[in-house]
Amino acid sequence: MNRGEKLALLLGMLSGDGCLTIGHNGKGYRDYPIRFYNTNKRLVEFFNELFFYLFEIKGSILFKDRINRKRLWVFSKYSKEIYNKIKSMDFPEGRKRDILRIPKLITVGTKEEKRAFFIGFLITDGCLRKRGDILFHSGSKLFLEDLSLLISDFTRNVKPIKQYIQREVYKSYQLNLNKSETKILLGDMPLWDNGTPLALSSILRM
Repeated sequence: MNRGEKLALLLGMLSGDGCLTIGHNGKGYRDYPIRFYNTNKRLVEFFNELFFYLFEIKGSILFKDRINRKRLWVFSKYSKEIYNKIKSMDFPEGRKRDILRIPKLITVGTKEEKRAFFIGFLITDGCLRKRGDILFHSGSKLFLEDLSLLISDFTRNVKPIKQYIQREVYKSYQLNLNKSETKILLGDMPLWDNGTPLALSSILRM
């Protein structure tokens, strides 16, 4: 996996479980936090490794314990320079639900960069089921529409986005890939390793 593909993978992961927080320090000045959250500690460590490879600096990893929920692992790095670099790649600041899009550098990138971005989003915010299909469920319609177009570069088929109403108020959206489409996107990558979807060791060898 070359540098462009690793950047695409990081942006995919950030799109799933990361953010550019609009934060301030105790004196009221911006402090530019870059954060990535997941209950899988190894996934957060992997994000930190990618971050170090791309920007030559590591973040810190802490955790939050939550009542009746899994421990949440948090990558955090304060850097105005890196924050603005990621922002310049069309990644939004703050709450991203309604404005998140696939960055242009991915949509005009190589097929392998597009595949890496897809995998980054899949391992953070997708569901790879044991029967071999994939489910994405998100509050971001625009992003899933972009993802459907990206997928069509491989499958030649633009998948429809399904809309749902949750609690009679909130809209959410769903994108499904069948087993054959999953095979096209992931190729010969092992889908499961001892019950764990998309083993990180397989991704690291790409």
